[in-house]
Amino acid sequence: MREFPRLPHRDPPARRPAATLARLALTGACALAVSACVTAREQRAMDRGSCAEYGFEPGTDAFAQCMMGVTQHREMLAQDRRIAMQTQIAAQNREDERRRDLNRLASLQRSGDRSYPVCSASSFNNSGFDARSGSWYGPNCRAR
Repeated sequence: MREFPRLPHRDPPARRPAATLARLALTGACALAVSACVTAREQRAMDRGSCAEYGFEPGTDAFAQCMMGVTQHREMLAQDRRIAMQTQIAAQNREDERRRDLNRLASLQRSGDRSYPVCSASSFNNSGFDARSGSWYGPNCRAR
């Protein structure tokens, strides 16, 4: 019996979340791009082909039910994708807000510490303006 050479050890996907997430995002983007290239007429023809493959005869009530079911299924999947995207955006917005709050708090705590520069609009990429205190904040600066 022939033995195959062992492949080098790789970390499981759980240890590489960024790479896994990037791969998943790329796969999703490709699938979305490909699905966006199908016209309504082509989609209808593919649906008809699917229902015919299931054994339904065109022009019958069963065929019409199949077509309706396929359409509803596609609409449900699209709705699920929209909800997932909205959930992802909301999570990212919460994370961004949390990061801004931490930067704001750190900048306020550094007030008066001359080892940090005073925050300004043009100083840092992640700077922001705190309307409550009337001062700029950022990850590596002080409020005043």
